[in-house]
Amino acid sequence: MNNRLLLGLILLLATISSTPACALVILQYHHIATDTSRIPSTRPEEFAAHMAYLQDEGFNIVSLSERLDPNAPRAGTISSREVAITFDDAYRSIYTEAFPRLKALGWPFTIFVASNLVSEHGGQYLTWAELKEMQAQGAEIANHSTAHQHWARRPQSVSESSWRAQFTEDTLSAQAAINAHISQAPKHYALPYGEYYPDLLEDLDNLGYLIFGQQSGAVPLPNHPLVIPRFPMGGPYAAMDSFKTKVNSLAFDRTVRIHNPVLSALETRPIANAAALGVTSVVGLNCFGPAGAIVPLQVGKGILIQSDEPLKAGRHRYNCTRRDDRTGRYQWHSFFWMKQRSDNTWYPEP
Repeated sequence: MNNRLLLGLILLLATISSTPACALVILQYHHIATDTSRIPSTRPEEFAAHMAYLQDEGFNIVSLSERLDPNAPRAGTISSREVAITFDDAYRSIYTEAFPRLKALGWPFTIFVASNLVSEHGGQYLTWAELKEMQAQGAEIANHSTAHQHWARRPQSVSESSWRAQFTEDTLSAQAAINAHISQAPKHYALPYGEYYPDLLEDLDNLGYLIFGQQSGAVPLPNHPLVIPRFPMGGPYAAMDSFKTKVNSLAFDRTVRIHNPVLSALETRPIANAAALGVTSVVGLNCFGPAGAIVPLQVGKGILIQSDEPLKAGRHRYNCTRRDDRTGRYQWHSFFWMKQRSDNTWYPEP
């Protein structure tokens, strides 16, 4: 095991917090449409089925500000079932397909907006007027950068300090644009593509933002991780059977505050340590990587998770679940990775 991986395991163990009192599930949608790429899209009938299940089963639908504001009341127990609904990229199908249903239900939701894309590309994106109309009906409009850039991918020709300054400027510029058109925008930031590296997280945190990723898992409360997980709901991830499991999921007993996902060319089989989640035994722990099931390995007090196959360049996750004996529901956590290519350059978007 190289020194970087060993350090990573130590850091995971050093950033745990106490047992959460309750958990929140956040759903992440993009397109609600049938005429867009399948992976980031949820069909209107799938979205309708999701909302009907939440309504029929009596879930409490909350806004991000309501549930994650550190000054908000901390009602709820481990038996609570709370869900927040979010949309990334401000595609117009949110207005035409999702909004009428959410408005009829009286449910809050959040739209993460890349400010420069609003009203662009021939009507593909929402307009400021449409966003303002939805805000008046309970939507929160929040920050998703100015142009959906790959901020985790610093060019080698740009110094880290300069890159961080550019990132901060972009964040504040997007926030100012949203406030100018909408007003009362919360300090919530959804990472473009779900990508990040820890220094940028530190800058966002210092600016007072709550940070949202695209790795799956329930949100432990009150001690949530720095990158708050959300369950992607596009393509095959919209299937109803898995949806039911996800919205009923719980966080593990402990929280990894921060996790470095960036993998260089030589790091092809990264190791995560489930002991950082409060797991003390491999019994009942089920983990999956890009190549399928991963058999957890118990080494002393560590519970090591490592893919059997090398990771290809791209974004990857190790998803781990375990049945919670207190509730019969499943605890769920995702370790997110960003694997660079063999020459340490970044992978292209598909």
